[in-house]
Amino acid sequence: MNYVNKGLRDVLIIPELENVSLIQEIREKYDELADIVPPHITLAFPFDSDITNEELDKKLQKIFSEYTEFSITLSGVSYHYDERVGVYYIYLDVTQGRDTIYEISQKIYRELFNKEVPEKYIPHITLGSVEEINNIKLDHVFHSTVKNIIVEDIGENEESNIILNYSL
Repeated sequence: MNYVNKGLRDVLIIPELENVSLIQEIREKYDELADIVPPHITLAFPFDSDITNEELDKKLQKIFSEYTEFSITLSGVSYHYDERVGVYYIYLDVTQGRDTIYEISQKIYRELFNKEVPEKYIPHITLGSVEEINNIKLDHVFHSTVKNIIVEDIGENEESNIILNYSL
């Protein structure tokens, strides 16, 4: 396993989903982090910053105070090619709540990094990666209410160490 994110922090939603085993079944085949990190929606990709956890906490509290819990729906599998690594990432797409997730992500990027959310950002749960598009089916529709957002510190073996937790 290539531990490229160890020591970095990121901001995530870890939705509570019924039938999460359906997602995990696919992740176990295609995602080397399936047993290390639960299914999640990334709001801010792994970052290296001099900002302390206390400063980060203050900035994020301000952003998240503007939101209350909201509903999301995830359904459908899509593929997105990453030229940097030469693979297709397999996404479980957010179909409801997508705009709210995008808006929160945009505020995080502007407030923390003084830049826009990455151009190719699409709210999703990553199911894994493949070198060629195959025919992965996941015909289930998943519903959840986003009640929490977390900040994790990524450990030596890519494990998730939650350092901040926000209730909406």
